[in-house]
Amino acid sequence: MRRVLAVVSLVQLVSVLPAAPAGDDAIAQPIAVLKSVAREGKNNDAVGPAWKALVSQGAAALFPTLEAIDDANPTAANWLRLAVGAIAEAEVKANRPLAAAKLEAFAKGPKYAPSARVLAYELLAAQDSTAPARLLPGFLDDPSIDLRRAAVAAELQKLEKAARPSIQADLEKLLTFARDKDQVEAIAKKLDKDYHSKVSLTEHFAFVTHWDIVGPFASAEGKALSLKHRPEVKVILDEKLKGKGGAEVKWKPFDTRDAYGVVDLNKEIGKNHDAAAYASAILVAEKETPVQIRLGTPNALQVFLNGEKLFEREEYHHGSNMDYHIGKGRLKAGNNVLVLKICQNNQKEVWTQSWQFQARVCDAAGSPLPGVTQLIGAKKSKIGSIAPKSETKETKEEKK
Repeated sequence: MRRVLAVVSLVQLVSVLPAAPAGDDAIAQPIAVLKSVAREGKNNDAVGPAWKALVSQGAAALFPTLEAIDDANPTAANWLRLAVGAIAEAEVKANRPLAAAKLEAFAKGPKYAPSARVLAYELLAAQDSTAPARLLPGFLDDPSIDLRRAAVAAELQKLEKAARPSIQADLEKLLTFARDKDQVEAIAKKLDKDYHSKVSLTEHFAFVTHWDIVGPFASAEGKALSLKHRPEVKVILDEKLKGKGGAEVKWKPFDTRDAYGVVDLNKEIGKNHDAAAYASAILVAEKETPVQIRLGTPNALQVFLNGEKLFEREEYHHGSNMDYHIGKGRLKAGNNVLVLKICQNNQKEVWTQSWQFQARVCDAAGSPLPGVTQLIGAKKSKIGSIAPKSETKETKEEKK
């Protein structure tokens, strides 16, 4: 987590300012200005004076500023976080303790923005060394990714020092709370090494494992995402389609057995340049559910859910980190059609040849969604589960 009290230079900047008259308006007005700032430059000229005026209000402005982060755009939220850091450091420098009870209540309050709650927790922990031991256990299942990560790290550290013969049950329970890849891998590795207990990373992260894939389609340089093909309109799995160069292409089922759900399109469709491929999956929800479709791919992509475009980015060969792209939408009750469009450009360098993707389905904290399954054939299966090997393409090829 970020350390707010490291912003030393900010307090030096505001220490020479005369204090503005206290009062609700003296705090509300500069906050309103800061929240109106945008990356494109809107109201940028007013930011400096507003920020200084807000920080000059001291401790009285601390909690209104923390609360304001809740609905601020990323640029405005950054200014507000800097203001929180400067206010806090000025109080510390003046030997005035921050309101510990209010900070604790704020950090524990799920109605506030996760990033603001992290700031409140860090400020409290900086002046109260007992706060981590008291609060972190309550953050194990927290919607704030940073607070959850800190809680899992603290618990893992305690388990590693435990004197009892077996901590397998404790590790398995802790794994249910872990969401960050490195922490999940560390716990899974320890379970495997010390207790021979295998963890399905595919299921833990809720990677979609069963896809129907079709391609290649034309994807001309500079307009890959603007060339619209049939799968973006409707998915009919037994339909014959006209692909790149007029060649006939068909949908084919594919089950990935990669632990992180990676699908290699070079292997499944063939190596192509200036090409697009589509992957479709059926997600089944017991009720209407908010969802995040998180993807990793080094290629340009579009994400569609029930015909609605959730996300797109035309960017190539930037790496394929897990969760690099996030599309946000809602699953309706019943069957939902997820369609991905993955585009390859025309670069020929060795490092540009990857054409692949991984996708997982989760909530805002990266947790699997209860009541949501994927359709494999005619059967509902847990997200991340693998079809019996006899049903996969790999087995058919092994029999040849």
